[in-house]
This record gives sequence, C-alpha cells and structure tokens, in this order.
Amino acid sequence: MVFRFYSNQLSQATKGVAAWIFMAGLFLVGFGLLVILLQDVFVFIAAGLFFLFGFWVMVYAVRLYLAARRMGKGVPDEQTEAYRENVKVRIENHEV
Repeated sequence: MVFRFYSNQLSQATKGVAAWIFMAGLFLVGFGLLVILLQDVFVFIAAGLFFLFGFWVMVYAVRLYLAARRMGKGVPDEQTEAYRENVKVRIENHEV
C-alpha cells in the first residue's frame, strides 16, 4: 500500500511547471545560438532599437517642454485676484 502526502493535482501542476521551465531553457539556448551565428544582424537590430528609443525620448521631452510652457503662461494679471460675489469671510478667535 502506497501512502502519499500529496494529491494528483499537485503532481500535474509540478509537471506543467517543469514543462514550461524546460521550454524556456530551450528558447534561451536557441536564442544564444542565434546570437552567436548572426552577430551582425543583432548589432543592427540593437542599433535600430536605440535609435527608436532615442527618438521616442526626444518626442517625449518636447511634449513635456510644451506642456510646461503652456502652464507657465498662466492667466493674465487682471484675473490673478479672486473675485467672489456674496462671500463673507469670518475669522473667529477661540482662546482657551
């Protein structure tokens, strides 16, 4: 008689995780082999990615600059003072 401390579901889950890890290892080995065999191609791909990310960062910087410029303009001097109609300000002094 076999006494098990785990269920069949745990065994199936472990087998599934092991299969995914094995496939990830095969993918990494294959990618490493491609990098070794096709070094020049990957250099151009990396250069292209740096170019695209650099362009994206520059566009983002221009967008931030324009947004800051719009915020810096603010409102004209005539509208800087708040005008409230029918507003009374009460200040109570509570001394203990």
